[in-house]
Amino acid sequence: MRIVGGLLLAIAGLLVSAVAHAHPHIWIQEVVRVIAKDGKYTHVEIEWRFDPFSSEIEIPLIDENKDGKFSAKETKVLADEMMPELKKYGYLTWLNTGAKDFRPTQHPAFSARIDDPASFIPPEWDRSAGDNSGMPMPANKRSASPDAPRKNGPRNLVYVMRFALPEPTKMFSIVTYDPEDFMRLEVDKASVPAGCSLSRNPAHKTEFVRGYPVFADIVTCRLP
Repeated sequence: MRIVGGLLLAIAGLLVSAVAHAHPHIWIQEVVRVIAKDGKYTHVEIEWRFDPFSSEIEIPLIDENKDGKFSAKETKVLADEMMPELKKYGYLTWLNTGAKDFRPTQHPAFSARIDDPASFIPPEWDRSAGDNSGMPMPANKRSASPDAPRKNGPRNLVYVMRFALPEPTKMFSIVTYDPEDFMRLEVDKASVPAGCSLSRNPAHKTEFVRGYPVFADIVTCRLP
């Protein structure tokens, strides 16, 4: 099975920073979870819920037997193809345990599922914005018009990645975003864990339209 669809093209799209202006083509809601032991954080888990349109491009390519869920085999094939690609870009993630931001130091534990019905439906946005302005967007990265609505309603492709922190810590922060804004990642405010806060990080932003920056979400967690 070859998982070649919108998300792989989106990752490839990270390499073409000059061709798009002020858009995401894919919208992702991120849920952050924390794991602590003996009074210190040991792991952080992020869950990516892809918008329903992008999900309908990817899910049929992953769900080979069309049973509406991912088997262990299907998930492994997905991980084998996608995780090396995400690793090239540091999983789009920066961690901080008190000094400076760094990329995850180890491969995350990975799982995937289908949320049906959808747990995330983003606001309306123009997926094709930037495709025809300035330098033309390559044909294989242009945003297609959405298909007719699925009879059974929208659903989400969901990735879950659990990162080990370099060492147990009382405090850490996590930022996950695409510097090219091909994929817009926003943290679900309602799911921020106890002991954590959500804010915008001025050190991580995109600004394809000068004067209109999009700042990345940062989740900062502290234990007493």
